[in-house]
Amino acid sequence: MQNFNNQSFEDLIRNAQPQQIAMFDKEDNFKGYRQAPASTLTVDLNSPFVSQAEIATMSDSARSMMTRAHTAANTQALMGSKPNQTTWKHMIVSAGTLARAGMSIDTSGNFEGFPFFMGFDDAIGTIWLGEGATIPENSAPTTKFPYEIHSLGAFTMVSRRFQKMVPSFFPQLKIAQANAIRDAVEKAFIQGNSTTNPAQPDGLVRQVTKYALTGASKSGLIIIGESLEVLEGNGLDREEVSIIMSPDVAKKFRLETGAPAHKALSIKEDRILVSRFMPAGTMVSGRYSDFQAVTNPSIAFLAHTYTPAGQPETGATRVRSIFEADAVVLNQDSFVKTTSIA
Repeated sequence: MQNFNNQSFEDLIRNAQPQQIAMFDKEDNFKGYRQAPASTLTVDLNSPFVSQAEIATMSDSARSMMTRAHTAANTQALMGSKPNQTTWKHMIVSAGTLARAGMSIDTSGNFEGFPFFMGFDDAIGTIWLGEGATIPENSAPTTKFPYEIHSLGAFTMVSRRFQKMVPSFFPQLKIAQANAIRDAVEKAFIQGNSTTNPAQPDGLVRQVTKYALTGASKSGLIIIGESLEVLEGNGLDREEVSIIMSPDVAKKFRLETGAPAHKALSIKEDRILVSRFMPAGTMVSGRYSDFQAVTNPSIAFLAHTYTPAGQPETGATRVRSIFEADAVVLNQDSFVKTTSIA
């Protein structure tokens, strides 16, 4: 069995072997197949996404896509990433809508979690004491994060011919994998439903259960006003609040006339975001730092050579990746879900 110490995507592809290798005896009689280990590469999320040499080979559209992800990610403070260098963390974790809304994303891989106070501020009891009175006992409920490891697999099939004909193949492969992983994680974190697919995590829409409003036959100003009323009544400051809505809700709000009479009491425009993964007619308002995600600190890539049926002359390399993540709403009082907006 041959092992390779892959250092790059080029190594990953070059050292890929067939997943099943035919075996023959000394007389060339077929004796079945043996399983060949995959060519592997582990990429740290804080490592550079592409090298300077690879950037020089990229098309303008690919370079622009990477720059947009880097810029979007840097609208929020990033820990552990170099500000002038696009990393895998920029592309996968921090460029999504949830991250820009303020979602807490821990890339340590600590799925064990930490104990925390349920309800935060209201978990600690207080009382004014009369002369000689004693402080009553209060048992603040604590719990451990119920994180589960949910594994996401992505795959790409690339022919040998394509690898040779496209100079910017490797950065394009990385961009394609990064975009696919980011979108799949974002979709699950927003609309995931473990009832229909036990392999994926429950998303924000399913997890927010305490405060659920209806937006049927209401204007955008009223819908946002009602959400802020609940959140401010729970002790949140409007400066902490972000809103993520579906595209059809955004369209409804854009086409409405009128403006809030007291803009100082409304939410800032840059805190209102749109996601194609938010279910139609739905928006979720809240302090998104109380929606906590945990991910692996790295991505594992595996490659095998593969020849599709009917294409023996081209062959291909099957590139697969594994990324693990989960997300939990820490405090139900930090979110309001509004549905049936039309």
